[in-house]
Amino acid sequence: MSLQLTGDRIREVRTQHLKLSQIIMAEALGLTQSSLSAIEQHKVLPSCYFLYSLHIAYGINLNWLLTGKGE
Repeated sequence: MSLQLTGDRIREVRTQHLKLSQIIMAEALGLTQSSLSAIEQHKVLPSCYFLYSLHIAYGINLNWLLTGKGE
C-alpha cells in the first residue's frame, strides 16, 4: 500500500483532472510557481489559506485532499 501525501494529491488534481500547469494554477491562487512546486514536492506544507483557495476555486474536497478519503 502506498502512502499518498497531500502534495501528491494536489499534483494529481492539477495534472490529471484540471490539466493545468504549475504556473497557471499558482497564478490563479496567488502563489509563485516555485511555491506550488515546493508544496507538491513535500518541501513545505500547504497553508490553510492555500487549501481553502483550492476548495473555493476548483471545488476540491478538503477531506480528500488532506486524508485521501472521500471524493
